[in-house]
Amino acid sequence: MSVGSPLPAIPDFGDFYAAVNDGRQPFPWQARLAEQVLADGRWPAEIGIPTGLGKTSCLDVAVWWLAAEAERNPQERRAPTRIWWVVNRRLLVDTTAEHADRIAELLRESAAGRVQGDRSAIGSVALRLQHLTADGTGEPLQVEKLRGGVALGRPRDPAQPSIILSTVPMFGSRLLFRGYGSSRSMRPIDAALAGTDSLVLVDEAHLATHLMRLVPALRECGPADAPVLPGDRSWPQVVSLTATGDVDADRFELDDEDRSHDVVQQRLSANKRLEVRKRNKGRRAEELADATLGLLRDAGRATSCVVFANTPADARQVFMRIKSQQDRLGLDALLLTGRSRECDAEAVRARVVDPEQGAPSGHDQNREKPLVVVATQTLEVGADVDFEFLVTEQCGIRALIQRLGRLNRLGRHSGSRAIYVHLPAPPRKGADFDGWPIYGREPETVLERLERAQGLDGDIDVSPQLVRDLLGAPNDDPGRAPELLPALLWEWTKTTTPPPGEAPVEPYFSGIADPDRSASVMWRCHVPPSGDRLWPRPRDTETVDIPLRELRDELEDDELIRLGSDGVTVEATTALRLRPGDIVVLPTDRGLLDEFGWSPESDGIVADVSLAVSGLPLDATALRRYCGVDVAHEVRRVLQGDAEEPDDDERAEAAEGLVEALRACSPLLCGEDEWHGYLDRLDTTPVDVASEVSRLVLRDTSLPALYDEFDEVSLAGDRAAVELDLHGLAVGERARQVAAALGVGAAVASAVGRAADLHDVGKADERFQRWLSDGEPSRPALAKSRLSRSRWAEARAAAGWPRGARHEELSARLVQNWLQCQEPARDEQFDELLIHLVVSHHGRGRPFIMPVSDGTLSPVRSEIGGVTVTACADLSVADWEQPERFARLNLHYGAWGLALLEAVVRQADHMVSAGGDVR
Repeated sequence: MSVGSPLPAIPDFGDFYAAVNDGRQPFPWQARLAEQVLADGRWPAEIGIPTGLGKTSCLDVAVWWLAAEAERNPQERRAPTRIWWVVNRRLLVDTTAEHADRIAELLRESAAGRVQGDRSAIGSVALRLQHLTADGTGEPLQVEKLRGGVALGRPRDPAQPSIILSTVPMFGSRLLFRGYGSSRSMRPIDAALAGTDSLVLVDEAHLATHLMRLVPALRECGPADAPVLPGDRSWPQVVSLTATGDVDADRFELDDEDRSHDVVQQRLSANKRLEVRKRNKGRRAEELADATLGLLRDAGRATSCVVFANTPADARQVFMRIKSQQDRLGLDALLLTGRSRECDAEAVRARVVDPEQGAPSGHDQNREKPLVVVATQTLEVGADVDFEFLVTEQCGIRALIQRLGRLNRLGRHSGSRAIYVHLPAPPRKGADFDGWPIYGREPETVLERLERAQGLDGDIDVSPQLVRDLLGAPNDDPGRAPELLPALLWEWTKTTTPPPGEAPVEPYFSGIADPDRSASVMWRCHVPPSGDRLWPRPRDTETVDIPLRELRDELEDDELIRLGSDGVTVEATTALRLRPGDIVVLPTDRGLLDEFGWSPESDGIVADVSLAVSGLPLDATALRRYCGVDVAHEVRRVLQGDAEEPDDDERAEAAEGLVEALRACSPLLCGEDEWHGYLDRLDTTPVDVASEVSRLVLRDTSLPALYDEFDEVSLAGDRAAVELDLHGLAVGERARQVAAALGVGAAVASAVGRAADLHDVGKADERFQRWLSDGEPSRPALAKSRLSRSRWAEARAAAGWPRGARHEELSARLVQNWLQCQEPARDEQFDELLIHLVVSHHGRGRPFIMPVSDGTLSPVRSEIGGVTVTACADLSVADWEQPERFARLNLHYGAWGLALLEAVVRQADHMVSAGGDVR
């Protein structure tokens, strides 16, 4: 659609829903919710729809509402740009994520004109969402998943319509400027994308009580004198999605029309019979396994059963006991605990949702053998699976309702049965508390209410329409979180130089009693020494989150390497010094992982999945771990030893010899054909990068550009050099587009655009220009360079640019001097904002840029607005006004509002610098 063309009419929600959901019409409650949200311009505080009735469609409603508001003036739009779906689990069978991907793909294909047939509803929504993007032609909807400890993905700019699927710790830590998986420089951007212009749908919000309370507390703690965005879009709009919520809340529920709907009634009355087995003693794994095998034996056919254990350790014990009978009984046993790498979980997930042999909802299985899935709470939410039988150990009221939601989910099984195994609470060493792990004393209440409901035959009808009244109100106690104080928030906003001994953020979104304290683990065949950079950069698909206490116990004797705060450089540490959100890099021969996830008993080789999309490190130890052979001699030939001037042709020839030597072997975790195909893709031209391992890269791999505080982005590798003035103009244009699309006020948007214009003027420094051009300064001045990263350190030293110096400090000085030349009636507030946005455009200056040893006498010069401006170029001089400037701007615009304005400038710079996809 051309710029200025009228937008297509918003389709009826039912038409959009049907187009997304294979022609199915929405349930009455889904259509009614869409109409209510559009009319009210806001969501109810709570969506109280029972499990199994399509709660995932809240995504459809949110996307449709955003598209419906596309014609509004951006300053009047009520629908937030970003839709967060937050759940307090790392889900391995995540139907919501699959649905989000489907919506985005349908919209993307329609916008690109690749869909044949009648997709008018999809096409209209796609064009309306595109209209909301910065230039009106961007991607209709971007989907990002923040499930693990590494999270490099984010919306490409604040105006990009997006769905972000996140765990509670990933969202909560971002909201508090300490994002797990974010490098130090990217934390303000991630805070802005969480804390402004966001609709936050919290799935099973009873599992996230403290997060639900945190957002209003932040609003009281850090109000803004001048909010950056209009109305409620300046803050997260949080909605609770739970069937077991607060009956007194602003709650949206089923009505009579829903209950009279044939499909809804079938699911509400689904046959589910529960047997209670109370044991005064016994071993948990044995009781759960025996109950499961008994159900399968009585069924006499190839059926499906899900087994819920409360902890990963218990789940693994149950799984191992059932698996020991796998061959004898001819069954298929799987384990899902949430402690698995995404790349490994994919294979397990595929088996769980396989239409023939798995247990997905809505499919008629034709199994060859019984399926048993042993799971923790990871299968309680977000999983559209449908089992005929269920076994669970004692748990809380809310958990039991959720677990029963995976049993006969669609009401299609006539003989569904569940067994509830109640065992005494285990003794807890050194603790006064005598209840059950996770659920406290609530299992006592559950047992009492279940026994009271037992009929003469001992079974209990736990169909969805009865179970809530049968179990009654939950009496779980989430505990308390610390009181949030303005002084704490101020400390957290200091992302450049976090104060020593600062308060941890975890208790504020997960509570004091059991704060979510975990670290991520990844396995690499090449583990760099402390101070070097990790290659390739970590991806969330290769990490697994482990509670800190357990990780410390398991690794207490190891010499560990963890990723530093810049997201690139590694540092040595010990188990006791690990912090929440850390990323530990283990060698692949350390073990601790099997096909089903974290397994402290496993001592086998772990696959390094990062190399499949990157290449091979030229390190003999790494290759021995990966391939099982000693190729030290061949590696030395490629690296040329200590030769002063290695010959490129000789090195390439040696690399070809190395590849041939590797062809004669086969890694333990890779088939021969796959291995040879991988070797064929290797480019045999060795790549050397300062402070990184030398390597052979893959010819045909294209990954999105990644940005963190280590990347100048000004040194652009193999991208063409860009003139400094042209780069500034391009970033300024992009930033103005983003600000306008968001609805930022005209005066503030003007300061944002001007900051983007001028953000790199400090690069005019002669030393920086010599660095970019690797010799004599270029005319006109450059913003980028063709210089290879392997030459960065050497070229910097030769140019005389101080190590650790920041060009944005010089940019800010030039801008300040330029402002002094302007008319005296200027608004001081906007001048301060302009200076701050310039000095913070690489994530520094919050609140300070550290001086470095310098002492140069030469000034830096640049032309701004037709005026030649000079400034001191000595980077040993500190700007002591910046901390106070930063504090004043935080009070005026709010911590998240100021971070949002920074994000507009910085992500505009990223997009222009990359010339394409940015994550």
